[in-house]
Amino acid sequence: MLNNVKIILVAICCILLTHYSQANPPKQLACWHCSSETIGAEDFCDITFDEDNIPRQEMMKEHNISVLRNCTSTTHSDHERPVCRKTVEKINGKTITKRFCYYTNKSDSLEHCMEEPTENNVERIFCQDCLTDQCNGVGQQLATWLSQLLPIVLAKLVRS
Repeated sequence: MLNNVKIILVAICCILLTHYSQANPPKQLACWHCSSETIGAEDFCDITFDEDNIPRQEMMKEHNISVLRNCTSTTHSDHERPVCRKTVEKINGKTITKRFCYYTNKSDSLEHCMEEPTENNVERIFCQDCLTDQCNGVGQQLATWLSQLLPIVLAKLVRS
């Protein structure tokens, strides 16, 4: 009798899971999308992210700024996944912070982007991917970012 109840419960769970997954397609990942070099974004999209300083809707339309975007891929690959990415790079001597949606291999670690090659005039200071909505703001990544930045700063100080 107990085995029959288990089988019925498993069957019900499978039916509900199938129905739920078809009724609610997978939610798209929402990522902050901005660059500290964009006019109008420097007040909120620098190394620290200040959501309170995001301009009002009218000003965003005027400067053509869209701060929050859903990651959508047209390739629909089984091997890629959307991530929210934050980079801090020195480009031609100027430090620029960028936040955007990016697609990585599912097998790559979230710290893999620090290992990716850059263009000749770009020095990557920080790069990290994350998998939850709006995670490429500063919030939970501050400790990780500081732990990655500290060795770089110390190494430069030792060389000096």
